[in-house]
Amino acid sequence: MRYLILLFTCFCFLIAQSQKKVPVNLTFEYTDTLTVNEFVWVGQPGLDYGTSLEAMENGYLPYEGFQYLNWLNHKVQLHLEEEDTFTIVLGQDFDEYSFYYAGEVGAIKNNYILDRVRLLQELETDASFQKSDRIQAKLLLEQKKDSMLSIAGSLGLTDSFIKDEKKYWKYYINYHHVFHDVLRNEDLDFTSLDISDFPEMDYDNQEDHFNYRDYLKLSLAYHYLKINSLQDYDSMKDAVKDIDSRILKFSLISTWADQIYKRNSLSEDYMRLVNRFSNSPSHYRSVKDIYNKRNRLTLGDPFPFPETTDFYDKPIELEKAKGKPAYILIYAPEDEYIDNNFLKWNQFYLQHRDEDARFITIGLGTDRVKAVFKDVFLNSQIAGSHLSTSPREARNILENLSIGYVPTVIKIDESGNIIDFNVNANLKKLNPFQSRPIILRWRSELGKSF
Repeated sequence: MRYLILLFTCFCFLIAQSQKKVPVNLTFEYTDTLTVNEFVWVGQPGLDYGTSLEAMENGYLPYEGFQYLNWLNHKVQLHLEEEDTFTIVLGQDFDEYSFYYAGEVGAIKNNYILDRVRLLQELETDASFQKSDRIQAKLLLEQKKDSMLSIAGSLGLTDSFIKDEKKYWKYYINYHHVFHDVLRNEDLDFTSLDISDFPEMDYDNQEDHFNYRDYLKLSLAYHYLKINSLQDYDSMKDAVKDIDSRILKFSLISTWADQIYKRNSLSEDYMRLVNRFSNSPSHYRSVKDIYNKRNRLTLGDPFPFPETTDFYDKPIELEKAKGKPAYILIYAPEDEYIDNNFLKWNQFYLQHRDEDARFITIGLGTDRVKAVFKDVFLNSQIAGSHLSTSPREARNILENLSIGYVPTVIKIDESGNIIDFNVNANLKKLNPFQSRPIILRWRSELGKSF
């Protein structure tokens, strides 16, 4: 058994430097030597840095308020305030349910938070809650809030924590109220919301953006919709300049970049906003490449036929496919939903096979794993003619089409001109520029998953 007592260290981005830090005494208890793959840190994922336990130094202070204990793929909410003293028992398996807090007030507080988090996780996956309407869901959440705050009040916790906990519930309930339909329909996202659905409150508080993720989501959606409602770029720019929270600006930049990948109709304005407000333009090089200002294609432009081979290594000249309309599925081998997406493609084919059209699939960089996909297409009877590309040609395809999310179905006419960049085939999409490397399960499982 190893014990490590230390003052917690967090290194942060500039966007979080204004957050208050507090002295605490945390003890970590765990049963094995932590390796680089068992990285444990505290802070806000996506907003600041953490440091592994082995690398932490005494003398640095953690941030005050709600944040997360992070290890492996887990992140668990905790709350820190001045002079908190307790033990974090990570447990033998390093999983999300074998750890707990031990000690006095700080441990009691954070075990209460564990109970609240697990209660809400169970509620959010409950079938009756999922089927409830907006009003019913809010009433149920209000009941849970009253019950948990009553428990918190009986535990002898500090007034400052009770104040923070009430604010947590306020933002949580408002988030679930505004995002009610989005959370219940995977085909929707916050861009489908109406700004009139948002309650009246200040959506520009950086301290709360740091400590309350639901408030950050609300603020991001609110300001995105507000900026979208403006008539021209200059008005958009002025609205962004008026935002005080650097965390919110940082999140908006990432959101605009994501919308550019999706060929949003406002991509030109978003690209200008990214260039204007990003402190690290180099981070958005791939976004600029995808936006492809100089050679950006629009509807009616010729499809940029890539260099392809079939899965028997025979070069295929796609331009010879002209003469009929064609539906072209472009997919990435990194797609963790690839089995389901191929099934959706087959369903799409059945719905459109009476049309006098060709059906073609193009794998992005599948030259690397051609044998695997050859077996998939043969054994699973995936519809269409199946073509493969090199990694370099794959990137050229995405940049030439200004597309950053796949799989996507593109329709071209008999002359090879683009009719639709994103035909609806009910596919679940990913961004190959941000996805994980090729997954090893291809070699052993992918061919069996249909």
